[in-house]
Amino acid sequence: MPSSTTDSDGTRPGTGKRRAPLNRATVVAAGRRVARDEGLSAVTLRRVAAELGVTAMALYRHVGDKRELLLAMLDDVAEQLVLPDSDGSPSDRLQLAFRVLHDHLTAEPWVAEVLKAGELFGPRASRFVEHALALLEEAGLGDEEAADAYWALWWYTFGHLSYLPALRPEGRPARHELMNRVRMTDHPRLARMLARPPRQAAAEDAFVPGLQALLRGLLPQD
Repeated sequence: MPSSTTDSDGTRPGTGKRRAPLNRATVVAAGRRVARDEGLSAVTLRRVAAELGVTAMALYRHVGDKRELLLAMLDDVAEQLVLPDSDGSPSDRLQLAFRVLHDHLTAEPWVAEVLKAGELFGPRASRFVEHALALLEEAGLGDEEAADAYWALWWYTFGHLSYLPALRPEGRPARHELMNRVRMTDHPRLARMLARPPRQAAAEDAFVPGLQALLRGLLPQD
């Protein structure tokens, strides 16, 4: 018999939070909402269940544990990435592909946090890797060179995504407090740089020139 505090499908009576049938897709979507709004540390089965207005036990029909949920969330993000279909040189198309990837993942900052652990990888992300490797080979690189070039482009993109949260206003007081411990008279160049702290918009704009410079160094030049 169902519990007196839940319906047979796990819904908590009176919560009014269920807006869609409970299935794997709605669980994954709820996990992504929690991650975007509250940060990766907030993503637990209990919190996602509360987001959906169900019991935590109800989620086990769709995801076995938090690791499986995170993997499904990564895969969902990868599936929604639209590979650009454009004309132009391989270099131009590679630049566009990594700009699209960067913009897509900027909207999901929790992804970089998950990937830092190094264990999880959304299988559907393989579409992007294959697309980029094909363009690198079209540009004239062999298999080994293309693989090395791909990793250089990915780590550049990933590094930029990882740094963007540090530019949020809430992180500045702590950084300023730490920098006050440094004798700036011993570091005049650093002092001048810190007099003009990076703005988030400027840091985001810096991604494209760096990407262009990296591609010039990686690809054969005519």
